[in-house]
Amino acid sequence: MAITTTRSPEAVSGTRTTERRFFPELEGMRGVAAMGVLVTHVAFSSGMVGFMDKEPNGFLGVMLQQLHVSLPIFFVLSGMLLYRPFALATIAGTRKPEIKPYFWRRALRTLPAYWVLVAVALLTLNREAVHGIWQVVRPVLLLQVYQIDARLVGRGLEQTWTLATEVAFYAALPLLAWALDRFARRTADPGARVRRILWGLSPLVVIGFAYAAYTFLPSMGAYPIQNEWPPKWLGFIAVGMGLAALSAGADTAPKSVPAFYRFVQNKPVWCWVLAASVYLVACLRPIGRPGHADYPSMAGGMTEHLLYTLFGLLLVAPVTVPNPSRFVVAVMSNPVMRFLGRISYGLYLWHIAVIYFWHGSLFEAGGFLELLAVTLGGSVVLATASYYLVESPAMRLRERLGKASAKPSVETISS
Repeated sequence: MAITTTRSPEAVSGTRTTERRFFPELEGMRGVAAMGVLVTHVAFSSGMVGFMDKEPNGFLGVMLQQLHVSLPIFFVLSGMLLYRPFALATIAGTRKPEIKPYFWRRALRTLPAYWVLVAVALLTLNREAVHGIWQVVRPVLLLQVYQIDARLVGRGLEQTWTLATEVAFYAALPLLAWALDRFARRTADPGARVRRILWGLSPLVVIGFAYAAYTFLPSMGAYPIQNEWPPKWLGFIAVGMGLAALSAGADTAPKSVPAFYRFVQNKPVWCWVLAASVYLVACLRPIGRPGHADYPSMAGGMTEHLLYTLFGLLLVAPVTVPNPSRFVVAVMSNPVMRFLGRISYGLYLWHIAVIYFWHGSLFEAGGFLELLAVTLGGSVVLATASYYLVESPAMRLRERLGKASAKPSVETISS
């Protein structure tokens, strides 16, 4: 496995020294998530999935519709990657992450490429619908998910509601990490600290499910704007934070981690088999109409929310262990997956706009294979340009502006 390490002289606390390591399989998992989201939207736009009175195109349409299970992967990965250095500081007593570099890393990784998309979308796809400065400022500040009329100038930006949730999490993470640190440090045992962090995260999962139930109330109607607000997706992020605590615990005191994580370490393939089983159950849709993208009922929506949570946990967990299995590394860190992971943010940002540029609408946008080829090809070109012309130069500013590493990496205990 190709691993690069960067050791900082500042990352020392007592006898514990940390280093930032690059795990290519984590990058590959981002590529999986981005491709799943892209294919889902292509399937919807090409009419492969059921919507309103239209039936899905056979079982393939059913499977394509449920590629929505890709959504929690992004949130789980964010929770894991961003909370892990905080978890390591709590569990192992290493130096706590500095807040200023943390915010610089997030801002420079997220905003420049997104602002390019906003500028292009407003000037091309939404030009005639923009009638005031607030309609420009709102998407620039990622506030478009909080007002229903923002959708009037949202062509090409529909998927960015998830980015608004991510940014809300970035802002809240230092406070969440501080509270979990206060709670977990009441014991000196690393294993006990891991368990305390997991217990401390459980209310966030409950809040996520409770808010999801609120969005499925009949009185909310179909596709309420509240469905896109951060609280609904908090449980997915909490699952990722839990994996960060388990990963940091395995890095610090391997024998003290809970039985579930030992199973993940020893049987990673079985985790993916279970994730595939959860996906199949989601396809069969125990409550609701299989293959339909219509807004679900309370029972159907909550069942789906639970299945998505389990899927995200089982799929991502094997790539979070300190020393992933050879099979996991081979699947997730081959050149194709690493390339897709490297440009995954651009794929996420641009694929909806590509569909608009090609067809002018997200509905009945052509045959599935043709639209997939056009969307994937166009998105790869734009995402590659975004990475090398916008994202990579912006990330190089991290070292100058925020004293933060320019390279993607994960905080680990030095070997």
